[in-house]
Amino acid sequence: MTMNVFFFSDSSMHKIYLSYGKYDFIQQIPQILYSTIVSQIIEVFLCYLSMTDTLIYEIKDLAIEKKNINVIKQTFDRINRKLIIYWIITFICFLVYWYIVAVFCAVYENTQIIFIKDSLISSVTGYIYPFILYIFPASFRKCSIRCKNNKCLYKFSEIIPFF
Repeated sequence: MTMNVFFFSDSSMHKIYLSYGKYDFIQQIPQILYSTIVSQIIEVFLCYLSMTDTLIYEIKDLAIEKKNINVIKQTFDRINRKLIIYWIITFICFLVYWYIVAVFCAVYENTQIIFIKDSLISSVTGYIYPFILYIFPASFRKCSIRCKNNKCLYKFSEIIPFF
C-alpha cells in the first residue's frame, strides 16, 4: 500500500480531480505497475536477508563431515546476525509504512477509495507475477526433456528467473 502512496503525484491527483473522483483504471495503470515493480524489488532484498537455506546446508555438510565446531558456531552467528538485521529492517519499515499510509489517508480523504483500489490491484498483480514468471522456465524445461536433453533450452530456462 505504501508504494502506491509514493506514486500518487500532483498530476495524478489533478487527473482524479478532473474526472470528479471517478476511478479510471487506464489512468492508474502506470502507478500500479510502478508500485508493483518497486514492491518486488524490496521483496527480493528482504528475501535475501531472511533466506538462510544455504547456510543451513553448509552447517549440515560440516556436521556430516564432523568438521570444526568453531566453523559451525560462526555459521550460526551469521544466521543470527542476518535474521536480526531482517527483523529490525522489517519492523522499522512497517512503522514508517504505517505512518505514511495513515498520513496520506488523513490528508487526502477523497482519494481513499482510489488508493484502496490501486493497492488491491497492485497486490493481486504482485501475487500473479510469480506464476507468470515461473511458467516460462517450467515450460522450457519440459520441452528440453521432451526433445531428448536439449541443453540449450534447459540453460535458457535457468536464466529466465533472474528477471
